[in-house]
Amino acid sequence: MKEEQLLDKTLEILEESGAASAYKFILLNKDALHEYSSQLYNFLYCLSALIGEKDESLAWIRESVIEKGYWYRPTVFEDTDLDSIRNEDIFLECKKISDTKYYEACKTATTLCTWNEAKNMQLALVLHGNQQNMYSGREYWQFLNDEGYQVEYVQSRVIDSYMLYRWEDNDDPQLNEIVEKISWNKYDTRMLCGFSSGCNEILKTLLNTDIICEEIMLQSPWIPIIDDDENLGKLMSLLKKVRIKIICGENDSDCLPYAKRFNEEATKKGLYCKLQVIDGLGHSYLDYI
Repeated sequence: MKEEQLLDKTLEILEESGAASAYKFILLNKDALHEYSSQLYNFLYCLSALIGEKDESLAWIRESVIEKGYWYRPTVFEDTDLDSIRNEDIFLECKKISDTKYYEACKTATTLCTWNEAKNMQLALVLHGNQQNMYSGREYWQFLNDEGYQVEYVQSRVIDSYMLYRWEDNDDPQLNEIVEKISWNKYDTRMLCGFSSGCNEILKTLLNTDIICEEIMLQSPWIPIIDDDENLGKLMSLLKKVRIKIICGENDSDCLPYAKRFNEEATKKGLYCKLQVIDGLGHSYLDYI
């Protein structure tokens, strides 16, 4: 079991059966992982605190921050799930250590891209989701190499936690900056690919810049940008000549409505758009099911 699967299933259980069942599930299955990320520790200490297991929660935080050296953006420790341990000495110590490391990391954070040179005539540029990095989900996107694409990855400069990043819904033109630095216009076919909030970053960039692409692939699209009808209408006009593929799990309760709305509007406008809904899949990559 991969960590993405474990966390996705834990969230499903939390929603369906409550925190106690979710915590029991993650405890029983975490040993199948080779390594625990900062995000997994976050699940452990939040769930244990939520069900009143204060000592276990504090032990998880201590292991994460002090023993493993992980850290988190400050808002993580504002989570109401942690109210039961908020005034404990070990919590306050770990929060102070974590905050210090976070602000130090922010000073040098920059948008990254794996692109170095043009290797063929088709380019696929991949954006991760929130609480991920440029290495997340690479197994999924490798199939594009077999289809003749040069696959490159972009990593946000907005830090989420240790080795994890996020995209913010603001005017920060990160993707546009990357496109301007690489030989984007030398390629015959340019594809923008995203997972979750990376999809929103793609659509936001297309709305606010002059970037041109031939294809878009949106996996589990978290795209609140289309909540605005005006934005959705503009996107339909901008994407008239773009081939669009959307992949979403039938159990992805947050993103499937976005995927369906985008596809319905695109179909109505006569755009080339294909929606693939995967049976049994939650908020995860296609090959994890």
